[in-house]
Amino acid sequence: MAEQSPSIVDVAQHAGVSVATASRVMSGSSYPVSDTTRQKVLHSAAELNYIPNTLARSLRIQRSKLIAVLVGDNTDPYFAEIARGVEEIANQRGYLTIVCNAERNPTKELHYLQSLQDYRIDGVIFAGGGLNIPGHIKQLNEIAQKMRQRGAALITLSQHTLQVPSVQADNFGGARKMTARLLELGHQRIAFVAGPAHLLVANVRLQGYMSALAEASYTIDPTLILPGDFTRQGGEQAAYLLAHLSPEQRPTALFAANDETAFGVLQGLARQGWQVPADLSVCGFGDLPVAELVMPALTSVHIPLRQLGRTGANYLFALLGEQEVPALEILPTTVIERETTAPLTTVLP
Repeated sequence: MAEQSPSIVDVAQHAGVSVATASRVMSGSSYPVSDTTRQKVLHSAAELNYIPNTLARSLRIQRSKLIAVLVGDNTDPYFAEIARGVEEIANQRGYLTIVCNAERNPTKELHYLQSLQDYRIDGVIFAGGGLNIPGHIKQLNEIAQKMRQRGAALITLSQHTLQVPSVQADNFGGARKMTARLLELGHQRIAFVAGPAHLLVANVRLQGYMSALAEASYTIDPTLILPGDFTRQGGEQAAYLLAHLSPEQRPTALFAANDETAFGVLQGLARQGWQVPADLSVCGFGDLPVAELVMPALTSVHIPLRQLGRTGANYLFALLGEQEVPALEILPTTVIERETTAPLTTVLP
């Protein structure tokens, strides 16, 4: 028969204190315990090789000590940076972080959320934007409501259909500033590679692009708004479409709705024999760490992704502590110019 692991009762007896006192020390309780007593308990626990029963304690305090980050694509470095920020804060709080890859799929997102509810997760951070699908919105809100009723905390990190506290990057303002900068460089025909049509944040960035053109009194040309899906493959397809436009239809600059799309555009243009930025200025959104490493280095809208994750996690733990947090906080975005954009030096027909 396997030897039974020492219990908190054994630790208390070894230290010569009550079980309640030993439990308070080992759980990190704020209940006042003298330093001498605390050291006796810790010494006994170490000597007995006592391992706290996290599951039992979780059941007792009605906390799982687990939080989840729901991401749109776990292969996208955008979400990896956010998740790192969340984990930094969660680790400090003694929490384990689970990353769930919903793949921007409504069915998969609902499945994950219901599973997290079944596992009594303490909190969920929605790192990706909300999906604008009516039936999905209703079901998502129903599960979210059940989670909140039992004390779980929910936070979103982008435009979303859930009515919960949110920390967001200035997606609209960032897209508007980038488009305005391209206009300042002399570009008038600016293409935009959109994101998934059902994704709220993709539409917000598209609106920022259109707003800058309208403010500059330029007519929005629908032929320059190209379909995309936030992937490199979508960017390559956009480059292919551009290469088959007639010279008079071609843009002089292209703004991709995220960096992954922009990387795909660069790859696709290279295969077509185009030079960036000589033949076309290209920029993205997100400013992933690799953006300054690709050749040529990518101009992009900078989002403080790690900070976004950390702030969201801090808000989530504040909610778990029954503290008030702002309904919405907007983190600023900035235009980072690198080698893929340049002033327009030629006049096209």
